[in-house]
Amino acid sequence: MKRYRKRFAFLFVLGMIVILSACSVEKQSGENNEANSTIQTSETVTVTRGTLTPTVSAQTTIIQASDFVLSSTEKGVFETCVTSGDKITAGGVIGKVSENEIKSPVDGTVISATNSSEIIPNNYPVATVRYTGFALNVEAENFLKTLPENTTLKAKFQVINGVGPTDILAVVTPATEYAEGSSTNTLFPQSNVLQCLIDKDTDVKIGQNATVVITAGTKENILLLPLSVIAGRQGKGMVTVIKDGEQIQTEVTLGATDGAYIEILSGVEEGDVVSSVPPNPVSYTHLTLPTKLEV
Repeated sequence: MKRYRKRFAFLFVLGMIVILSACSVEKQSGENNEANSTIQTSETVTVTRGTLTPTVSAQTTIIQASDFVLSSTEKGVFETCVTSGDKITAGGVIGKVSENEIKSPVDGTVISATNSSEIIPNNYPVATVRYTGFALNVEAENFLKTLPENTTLKAKFQVINGVGPTDILAVVTPATEYAEGSSTNTLFPQSNVLQCLIDKDTDVKIGQNATVVITAGTKENILLLPLSVIAGRQGKGMVTVIKDGEQIQTEVTLGATDGAYIEILSGVEEGDVVSSVPPNPVSYTHLTLPTKLEV
């Protein structure tokens, strides 16, 4: 009888251990479900309106500045104020189109200028100027596509293990070689490149590596999403919209970016809820984020 009592006591204790373990597992499962619910709730973002400063950045090398092009900002009759070989100071007038002055952003030498009294279209190169100093060239095709014409640009640069952050003197469009078969000495602009001219008082030298950050004027009251939620190329992307409990992959048209957020031109509306995890179609890749310089 004593042996049976011992066996019963053992089985009772074992049963209690099983019951307590089951309760613990159920409690932990409930806590995990609650935690997962919290995670799922936090892993969404909402399309909002706000402000954004378009930005592009690049690591590049200091070079000798090349001749740069000044272009008309409208169609009209061009009246030149300079001739080839003239010295010009920053702010000096190169010429006029319908009374709107075209000015040199830096001190330099006029290499060529369009003849007066000629009717020219918008964005026509009217003069080339030579700046005797250093510069940094940045490939900016996609960045420029998101901006209106004749946008004023500013920039800073940081030499790797050197001076900076330092303000760029001016952001200009470098010239290509003379157009083949051209009857003039006009150099044409490189449409996809921006040249950042460095002040002559800044202590740098050719060959130094630097990070450049170029910014345009702030855009206001635009639709915004974090870059991290979007899969896509420049101009087009995909997001996952959460609606009525369903996940809907949606194409969006993309605009300017500041490296953290991006302008949404179409595809979603203000207030739409989007998954913070971007879709991963084969035809899309993540966007490259611009670098930011501490100022």
